[in-house]
Amino acid sequence: MNEPYSVLMSVYAKDNPRYFSAAIDSILGQTCKAREIVLVCDGPLTAGLDQVIARYGEALTVVRLPKNRGLGAALSEGLEHCSCQWVARMDSDDISFRDRCARQLAYLEAHPEVDVLSGTLAEFEGAALTQEEAQQQVTAYKYVPPDHETAGTYMRRRNPVNHPCVMFRKSRVQQAGGYQSCPLFEDYDLWVRMYLDQCHFANLQEPILYMRVDGMHQRRGGVRYVRASLDFWGRMYRRHMISLTEYLWIAAARSTVSLLPNKIRRMIYDKKLRKA
Repeated sequence: MNEPYSVLMSVYAKDNPRYFSAAIDSILGQTCKAREIVLVCDGPLTAGLDQVIARYGEALTVVRLPKNRGLGAALSEGLEHCSCQWVARMDSDDISFRDRCARQLAYLEAHPEVDVLSGTLAEFEGAALTQEEAQQQVTAYKYVPPDHETAGTYMRRRNPVNHPCVMFRKSRVQQAGGYQSCPLFEDYDLWVRMYLDQCHFANLQEPILYMRVDGMHQRRGGVRYVRASLDFWGRMYRRHMISLTEYLWIAAARSTVSLLPNKIRRMIYDKKLRKA
């Protein structure tokens, strides 16, 4: 597929400069090069992060927000600066496989009906800065449904797309309202709106990105996460994606898990969502 694509990234003050640099390197090293890398600086950054950005110079299209507005707002702003129809997401601490985007573009060429395409994540813990190092630190793989039909069913219980490695059609994202304010569930909320807008989903079943998961289970716990979860699943009920009975069951189950000790919550997530 010869169609060009943009890469959309966001960085904020708490990100690690070394991991951030490794993430950019993995995108610049793609076998199928991006036309542009749009980087949104979500508020003032540290000196270390600014030094990384300066080092890459014109390889990045930098958009700076005067204050931290959160991931959804940052990606919404960045999307406006993406000039290509296809946009690949990249987080500031992950590492893409070298042929990640080439594989996604090839699939999209063969399946022109697809609007949203992600793939399997190879989760790792540690300070890896290269693909080779990350491979040695993989702890599990996160799979999501392969096709539109199974993704639609899966969506009613879990996020059907691995956001860190998604590639999507910009016009369809914008048509569905783009990233909106839905704390901690910005991407899931977007996929639901796109699904209701008749967009088509698919996921590659082979790994295409190493995702750094240090501290992830801690971030999915606590009262703040419970509140955000209840808000999101309330939206699912109001959109008629789930019934009232399903909402009450999901709300109770997820609230309970979020308030469990981190060690127990990690065991539950690993058992239900991942394969080692």
